[in-house]
Amino acid sequence: MRFGVLVRVLAGAAAVGFLLFLLLGGLSPGAADSPGPTAPNPAAGGSDLLARSTPTPYVVAGTGSGLNVRSCAAPTCRRVGWVAEGATFAAECWTHGTPAAGDDRWLRGTAGGSTGYAAAHFLRGSGAPECGTSPARRM
Repeated sequence: MRFGVLVRVLAGAAAVGFLLFLLLGGLSPGAADSPGPTAPNPAAGGSDLLARSTPTPYVVAGTGSGLNVRSCAAPTCRRVGWVAEGATFAAECWTHGTPAAGDDRWLRGTAGGSTGYAAAHFLRGSGAPECGTSPARRM
């Protein structure tokens, strides 16, 4: 292979690599380059600044004994807490998840020091905003 051809092939490969680099996002800022905290990602389960407001009390009803608080919005998720029948669950927002008793709405909040999700079907109350929205859109 001649030297001139080799130089052209390498230059073309470098140009293609550079274009792919730019199309795929370039360099991500590191911790030292970061201008401040990054925005939370609600889809990944992060905190949701838009929906944060004063927790709204919901009362557990219709369970017979109590309601499990789960790590995510599905009955198959790990149990992180429990709320007795008639006790209060402090909801910060609601979201859609896997249906429980035919209802796919789940409230994210706290009870007895445990933070997680509780099936909305078994909670009585109103006023918590949808997770990821402004408090104006309430359940």
